[in-house]
Amino acid sequence: MLPQDRHREIMKQLYEFQTVKISSLSKTLNVTRETIRKDLYEMEEMGLVRKVHGGAILNKANLETNYADRKSANEAEKRAIAKRAAQFVEDGDTLYVDYGTTALLFIREILNKRNLTIVTNSLPIANEAIDFSDFEVIIIGGQVRKNEKSLFGPLAYRGIEKIFVDKGFFGVSGVDIQAGFTNIHMGESEVSRLMMGHSKKNIIMADSSKFNIVSMNQIASIEQVDILVTDKSADMDLLKQIKEKNVEIIIETIEQDN
Repeated sequence: MLPQDRHREIMKQLYEFQTVKISSLSKTLNVTRETIRKDLYEMEEMGLVRKVHGGAILNKANLETNYADRKSANEAEKRAIAKRAAQFVEDGDTLYVDYGTTALLFIREILNKRNLTIVTNSLPIANEAIDFSDFEVIIIGGQVRKNEKSLFGPLAYRGIEKIFVDKGFFGVSGVDIQAGFTNIHMGESEVSRLMMGHSKKNIIMADSSKFNIVSMNQIASIEQVDILVTDKSADMDLLKQIKEKNVEIIIETIEQDN
């Protein structure tokens, strides 16, 4: 089992039980205690966990970053990426727009389009689109995740079964050639994963800070993605590997203020 796979399994257990023990993880993952200690040390360095005597606990302060705080992080890059991704939208399209801060910037870039059907699990995105008479807005129902202002859970998953779209636009928490495109939150990850299977074309919007980041849940393998829009600071070696998987890479330049 690769370290990234162990990290994701550890995170799953932490989300379920809030704490993990080195002895138990060693048996479950069939590795030495020293390997688990090294994993936990690396995960603590990434801000995912906090080590305690004999194990670790979930570092909720870092994982549950407030939505409002994240909106200002790498905003110029996100705005440029959102503007470029919007060029793939055509009048009459049926779209899925994922939750997240880049997705919110994206929806503002397509308000001039006509006759769109927008499917989303994000309350802020639905709120942006709902006042436009040319848009039909479909909100995937479910339980509200207050921190993200998004919907997930069994009701959402059942609702997705009969929803199919032309194009899906997704934000991610991590991009890694082995882990694929990942997302740190369990509930929304499942919504994103299901909608990727119901979209004719999948477009990922990821600024350079997301590269070589291993988050908890994989929402898509590299092969499931059609287009990746990022910025010029992205890891070029990783982009080359992703391009070799037949993913179209678009590198957007940030517009400078005069």
